[in-house]
Amino acid sequence: MSPPNESWKFPWYLIFIFFGLSIGILTTGYLYYRNQEAYIKIEKQQELSAIIALKIDQIISWRQERIDFASTIMDDPFFALRVKEFMNKRAKTALKEQILERLSALTSYQYQSLALIDPEGNVKLAVPASKQELPPYVKSLAFQAVQTKKVVFSDLYRNEDAKVMLSVLTPLLVMQREEKVIVGIILMEIEPYQFLYPLIKSWPTPSTTGETELIRREDDEVVFLNELRHRQNIPLNLRFPLKSSNLLAATVAQGKQGIIEGLDYRGFPVLAAAGRIPDSSWFLIAKVDAAEIYAPIQKRIREVAVLLITLIASAGICVAFFWRNQQTKFYRRQYEVERERSALAQRYEYLTRFANDIILVADQDLKIVEANDRAVASYGYDRNELLRMDLKDLYPPGSQQVLETLFSHVQEKGGLIFEAMQQRKDGAPFPVEVSLRLLQLDGEEMFQEIIRDITERKRTEEVLKESEKNLRHLASRLLSAQEDERKRISRELHDELGHSLLALKLQLESVAEQMLPQQISLKNEVNRILQSISATIEEVRRLYLDLSPGDLEDLGLTTSIRSLIEDFAYLQKQINWTIKMDDLDGLFPLSIQTAIYRIIQEALTNIGKHAKPKNVFLEIKRAPREVSFTIEDDGIGFERNKVFSEKKTLGLLAMEERVKILGGFFKLRSQENRGTRISFAIPVPGGE
Repeated sequence: MSPPNESWKFPWYLIFIFFGLSIGILTTGYLYYRNQEAYIKIEKQQELSAIIALKIDQIISWRQERIDFASTIMDDPFFALRVKEFMNKRAKTALKEQILERLSALTSYQYQSLALIDPEGNVKLAVPASKQELPPYVKSLAFQAVQTKKVVFSDLYRNEDAKVMLSVLTPLLVMQREEKVIVGIILMEIEPYQFLYPLIKSWPTPSTTGETELIRREDDEVVFLNELRHRQNIPLNLRFPLKSSNLLAATVAQGKQGIIEGLDYRGFPVLAAAGRIPDSSWFLIAKVDAAEIYAPIQKRIREVAVLLITLIASAGICVAFFWRNQQTKFYRRQYEVERERSALAQRYEYLTRFANDIILVADQDLKIVEANDRAVASYGYDRNELLRMDLKDLYPPGSQQVLETLFSHVQEKGGLIFEAMQQRKDGAPFPVEVSLRLLQLDGEEMFQEIIRDITERKRTEEVLKESEKNLRHLASRLLSAQEDERKRISRELHDELGHSLLALKLQLESVAEQMLPQQISLKNEVNRILQSISATIEEVRRLYLDLSPGDLEDLGLTTSIRSLIEDFAYLQKQINWTIKMDDLDGLFPLSIQTAIYRIIQEALTNIGKHAKPKNVFLEIKRAPREVSFTIEDDGIGFERNKVFSEKKTLGLLAMEERVKILGGFFKLRSQENRGTRISFAIPVPGGE
């Protein structure tokens, strides 16, 4: 009997060695992971502690600046005496103007509105003038300022317009019988979106999830006070019970400070540093998602995994000798698969290998059969992982129904270009532009996706939108300041120069009446001077009316526009005017009426200075939602590009900017020798 074939004996000792090496590598990798996790956690704790300390110091400094500024107003005895006199006297016009000018000047110090309040809590003066009554909370603060005779800094609250605001209340004191008596309170409202919220939102280090939360406790609830990164319309709206399990904000609101771990308002695990802002009910939390903190460990884990796979593969090679038949079949199958894949790769290699865009090829079941190097680099998966995935796996959860519609459309039309969101291996989303086509490869239909990462483009678009918004806001402020300056100059022309000229005219008329009959030549000279003074008075009157159209407040927009057109028609008698106007009274507030008046005034001025027309057509149509304006002439016109290149468009740009600030649209059409047409529409506030 022949001896048994030892080559077929299963090598159990190799299995033991294989498992021993595997357990040793896994243990080493686990210990390495825990060590790195602890190191990163300590480093992030130190960073968060520094951030929270910095933020608290910044908020304290900002609050103290507001309080110090208010204290300077409180310590101004001259202003307090004016307020006292205003409160006591019957003739208040001059004092009222002085106090309003002082309040208006204070709006440039980050205050959105100011009001003068008497000791009983009644609003006497306000800038802007819309404020009539105080919310109960602000009224209680006013009484607190009266009782304490100190500056009071409010908490965050919603005003009568449902806006989130902060207020500083400054008592005005005067000495009376060796005792300081309160004669009024200055209410200065601060919109936190201007400085406080951007200060809180800024994050000093690169982070995709880093966020600062401002909270306070209200009875058995914790209230979020600032705008958050991952939700909108948060201030004073987002609330949680203090008993919320593992909620980080609830823990902090109950007094815990320092380094804390828990769940944020989204339910995500986070690491945070928390602290209380002195002299307030506010708590500040600086937090980062745990997933972001431990993301750097993933790379090191992959390195350990590669080593583990290498050692396991080495042990497997020894075992593979005894399984050669099975391995032979396996490699044969792998060879066939690889040969098919190689044939497909060769057909697309020239196109895909060095492309800057992501290129994916998938079969009818959307299983990925080819991916270029850019896809591997962009998604974070290695090539083998991608080839085991479907195209739908690269889109965020919840996109399946939309994708099915898109792929169905591609099968019908053959191709489609669209924008979408995709996600990397670590779950991070990024915006892309996808060109999806249906191809015929070796008699089979395949889907090809050419994907371009448009993160930078989207970020640039957002920056441009924000910049445009800021520029429009600045333009609005500039136009408002310009209008205020015009009103000031108009008042000075009317009150100073107009009155002086009128007095001079009356004096000369008195002199003329006292002249002797034989002083004919001197009397004629005086009459010529009187005529010149009358013409000057009329010119001054026209100037101050142009600078500040007082008819708007007294007579309304419709009459003011008609008066403006009549004045132009009187000066431009060679022009044939056609006017069609609907009644506009009662549609717009005074600020919008002024802007509309200025736009029409600028258009008519351009016609008088440059157009040289024979006919001018002006039409104003009223609709439920908007009012449309059309001003057209048959003058010399101009080439838009030429005029813009010569930078002669300041008036046109000002008109267009005013319309856009009012939320309307502006259209200009002009050609040389074919006239000019300006049309614009202004939405009616509250229009249906």
